[in-house]
Amino acid sequence: MNNFTGKIQRAGGQGGRHDSDMAARHQHDQAVFHRLLSLHEHIQRDLELRPDGIRARTRSDDPEVVALLHDHVPAMKQRLHENFGLRFWDPAFAELFAQQGKVEMEVSLLPDGVMIEERSTDPNVVTLIQAHGQVINLFVAHGQQQAQQESPLPAEYQRVLRP
Repeated sequence: MNNFTGKIQRAGGQGGRHDSDMAARHQHDQAVFHRLLSLHEHIQRDLELRPDGIRARTRSDDPEVVALLHDHVPAMKQRLHENFGLRFWDPAFAELFAQQGKVEMEVSLLPDGVMIEERSTDPNVVTLIQAHGQVINLFVAHGQQQAQQESPLPAEYQRVLRP
């Protein structure tokens, strides 16, 4: 059993087809993410910090990247909505999923990419959303090298999960 399958089972997976569907979905999402990381030099991202969260536009002139963004970003919104976590080892991502009920996310597909708005009425969660947005900027800037690093939580953020 790989680490991901173990997490599905510990999270209450019923076994059988449901677990294999979730594992296949996770593998697809992971492959898309890694392909985006490998193409990071073809991605432009603008991040606007707002009082209640962020607005980010992620674009590319490369049709493959646009198609990947159109796949990846709605999939991540769905995972957040379902609390189908990822990067369990990364504090910022683990916290974002722990706080998922306090995050409102809108995704708009654009001809050259995506626009994302993430908001919260909880100031602590706003701090987390803004930190996550900055981490995504680092993924775009540095690709796989950055994705191998933990994403630090802001000093002022009050953790829900304990290490």
